[in-house]
Amino acid sequence: MTIVDVTTVKVLFFGKVGDQLGRERDVAIPEGGCTILELRRMIDPAALAVRGVRASVNREIAPDDARARPGDEVAFFSVFSGG
Repeated sequence: MTIVDVTTVKVLFFGKVGDQLGRERDVAIPEGGCTILELRRMIDPAALAVRGVRASVNREIAPDDARARPGDEVAFFSVFSGG
């Protein structure tokens, strides 16, 4: 049996994503972190794979290959429109 050290990231959800998944949760990730894409798959692949759902890490827009590390704040949000 392999033991993998895990810790958590705080994940926030805004807009339609927040309506579906709630506003906040702590998600266990490997000690070395994971990519945003991996995190999307861990949380809810269907809800977070919707076109237009963006991510940020520590309040900076992040692509799917960006890494989230233990202690980071990650947010997923629907693209907003406005003028």
